[in-house]
Amino acid sequence: MLRGATSHSFEECAPSIVVLCARVYPTYDFACPIVDSIEGVTHCLRTMEYHDRDDQFYWFIDALGLRKPYIWEYSRLNMTNTVLSKRKLTWFVEQGIVDGWDDPRFPTVRGVLRRGMTVEGLKQFIIAQGSSRSVVVMEWDKIWAFNKKVS
Repeated sequence: MLRGATSHSFEECAPSIVVLCARVYPTYDFACPIVDSIEGVTHCLRTMEYHDRDDQFYWFIDALGLRKPYIWEYSRLNMTNTVLSKRKLTWFVEQGIVDGWDDPRFPTVRGVLRRGMTVEGLKQFIIAQGSSRSVVVMEWDKIWAFNKKVS
């Protein structure tokens, strides 16, 4: 069932005497299908949490008469005992608890690279996981084992 589509967000800014000032931004759900189609994207790679938005994605495409990209869905990769939420990780950065997004304690690509992960080890780990629609929970030992093999 297609819910009412939200196409933009509205932010009021400081009004002047002459003109009411407002900023209007397209939402992710509105912008992505249009940009993907116009830029020639053939396959949209999205995690399963966006599955409920597929009908809306294609509705915008059809309503605007644009070319349809194919949506390829896969599950998230979760690491045991690890916070991966960007919203939660942002708190650590904003509070100054970590040095930034590349802090070696962080589960970001830049963080694990600073901790000693090689790009090739990370690539091999990702390739070995393949594409799955089932939620995967992985131990950190496995990713480091891949790194050790290529080092």
